Amino acid sequence: MAHAHLEVEETAARSVLMPQDGPPVTRYTLNPYMGCGMGCAYCYVMKYHYAVEHPLPWGAWVQPKTNAPYLLGRARDKIWGRRIFVGSATDPYQYVERQYRLTRRCLGVLEDSNPKDVVVHTRSHLVLDDAKLLRTFKSPLRVCFSIPTDDDRVRRKLEPHAPRIHVRLNTMRRLKSMGIHVTAAVAPLLHCEPARFAGLLKDAADDVYTGSMRYTDKTGLQTTGRARAYFESARYRDLVAETDRCLDAAGLKTNRDDERDFGSR
Repeated sequence: MAHAHLEVEETAARSVLMPQDGPPVTRYTLNPYMGCGMGCAYCYVMKYHYAVEHPLPWGAWVQPKTNAPYLLGRARDKIWGRRIFVGSATDPYQYVERQYRLTRRCLGVLEDSNPKDVVVHTRSHLVLDDAKLLRTFKSPLRVCFSIPTDDDRVRRKLEPHAPRIHVRLNTMRRLKSMGIHVTAAVAPLLHCEPARFAGLLKDAADDVYTGSMRYTDKTGLQTTGRARAYFESARYRDLVAETDRCLDAAGLKTNRDDERDFGSR
């Protein structure tokens, strides 16, 4: 069941695949939910028109697209040979997934539709519920696991309803041990201890992509002058550079956010 802080509003979507290029289209994003119960203060999605117009604050509501698996099944011809990114504007394994299983059902449709590859982007340990499906997925698949800091104090401040850092690391290790490709999504990078963070990720991820905070005006951070000043400071730029150096020293293949195929939350 959903957490007490969350208003759940079932909705019927008109479509679930959003083209990211083209024509011809080679990449789509897929979001089984609108809104997100994780409540991350840095999430740019909170400034999308549907979030701005919602009467509740970001992180307090979610709309399960109850017909998402059906719509996806009707769009099989679009999926064949395309790249699919699951979770570009929501966490597909937020806590209501245990109730609705929309992500699981959508993955089942994708598996039978021969996509070129699939990326699942999450910060939740509930991804382990579908480990068997992910491990045996017919098309190439990887899990991009969001972990922007090694400091749970930062997590409590900026990701109030997201899983704790040690839970995420344990989840990543378990996925990796099952042979599932795990990319650590360190984007946007938050305050951390770079050497320690790199050491933790070395055992938990196959590779890393990193990104700096460059969009405070689009998030809940825009009203916090101290946070905005930090992310615009030389101190933060030095942190980004030092983290990149430590990740390289740890032997982790690292891609910057401008080198990736899809945007991050």
